[in-house]
Amino acid sequence: MNNHRQISRLAVLGVLSLVTVISLTTLSSATGNFVKSDLAGTWQIALRGTTGCGFVSMQANVTLNSAGTGTASLQTHGACGDSTLTGQTFTINSLASNGSGTAGLSCGTGCGWTFNIQVSPDRSKINLVDVSTLDPGNYLEGVAILGSPAGDIVTSDLTGSWQMTIYGQGGCGIGTSVVTFTLNSSGVANNATSTSHNGCGDTTTSGNTFTIQSLNSNGSGTAGLSCGTGCGFTFNIQVSPDRSSFDAVDVSSTNPGNFLAGLAVNNSTAGKIVNPNLAGKWQAAIYGQGGCGVGSVLVTFTLNTKGVATNASTTSHSGCGDTTTTGNTFTIQSLNSNGSGTAGLSCGTGCGFTYNIQVSPDRSTFSLVDVSPANPANYQIGTAIHQ
Repeated sequence: MNNHRQISRLAVLGVLSLVTVISLTTLSSATGNFVKSDLAGTWQIALRGTTGCGFVSMQANVTLNSAGTGTASLQTHGACGDSTLTGQTFTINSLASNGSGTAGLSCGTGCGWTFNIQVSPDRSKINLVDVSTLDPGNYLEGVAILGSPAGDIVTSDLTGSWQMTIYGQGGCGIGTSVVTFTLNSSGVANNATSTSHNGCGDTTTSGNTFTIQSLNSNGSGTAGLSCGTGCGFTFNIQVSPDRSSFDAVDVSSTNPGNFLAGLAVNNSTAGKIVNPNLAGKWQAAIYGQGGCGVGSVLVTFTLNTKGVATNASTTSHSGCGDTTTTGNTFTIQSLNSNGSGTAGLSCGTGCGFTYNIQVSPDRSTFSLVDVSPANPANYQIGTAIHQ
C-alpha cells in the first residue's frame, strides 16, 4: 500500500501396458477426479478479512492427512493485537470431483469459520472464501499453498518477473495494491512498482525493493517490500511446488497497524497466453469493501474462447446481507502474452468492478485486484482457480 503495499508387436503391447499402468496410478490427478487424499501434505494459508476484531491478516499452518483433516497453528495480526493459537483444526468438509468444496477452520473456543474452496488442477493451491450465513460479521478470503513435498526449492527458482496483489489496512486505511517486480537469482528486485488504491488516493511509485529474505527447501520463507523512506512490510511466504506463485501475509508484530495479505504470480516466460487458454469453468474467491461495507464474495463463471462469461453467479456475504445473483458477466478485457491483463465483473445495473489480473503460467489460476480510480471507495482482491 501507499505509505505503509504441470518394433515389434510385443514391444508395442508392452508400451501400451505401461501407459495403462501409469494412467491407472494417476487417474485422480490426470482426470480431474479430486479426492481428499490428493490434498495430504503441509499447507500455508494466508487469510485476510474482517472478524469481531475488525480487519485482520492471518496465517494458518496445517498438515492434512489422507482424510482431509489436520491440526493447525493460527497466527493473527489485527486490531485486537497479535496472537498465536495452536491445536486448531482445519477440515475439508466436502470435496466434489471438480475440486470445489467446503472447509472449516477453528479459531479457539466457540470460534470457527466455514469456507467455500476450489482446489487447483495440480492440487497445490486452494482458494477460500467465507460466504456462510452461519458466520455473521465474519468476512474472510485467502489462498492456501502446498509446501513442496520434494523439498528442493531454492531462491534462484524465483528468478523472473512477478505481479503481486495485496489487500490490507495501513496508514491510509483500507486499500488495494498491485506490485510488479523482477527478481534476480539472489531473490532481489530493485524495480518494484506499486500502484495503490486507498483512502489517500490513487498513486504509483517506482524504484522500491522486493527481497526474498529467507527461503526454506519446502518453499516457506520471508520477504520484504519497501514503500518509500522509512516504510516497509515483512511477509511470511509460501512458494508453490511448481514455483509459479507464492502467498504473502504480514503477521509481524514489528508492523503494528499494518495488516496485509496477498498473492504473487509469475509472469509467463513463454509469452504465449491467449484468451482460449482460459476457456472453461472458474471459481473466484473475493474480499473487499464497497457500497455495502466489507464483504466476501464467491463467483462462479464459465469463460468462452473469447474470454467472456455471461453466466456469472455471485454469492455475497456483506453488510447488506446474504444474497445470490445470477446472469452477471465476467469478461477478460485485455490479456498480454505474459498473462497480465484486465478483467471486468458486473454486479447488477450500473454496478461493476475492473480488475488487474495475472494468469499463472499453467493457466490454472489468476489473481484479481481492483486498483482502478474509476471505482472510488471500492477495494477488492481475489483469486480465481480453474475447475
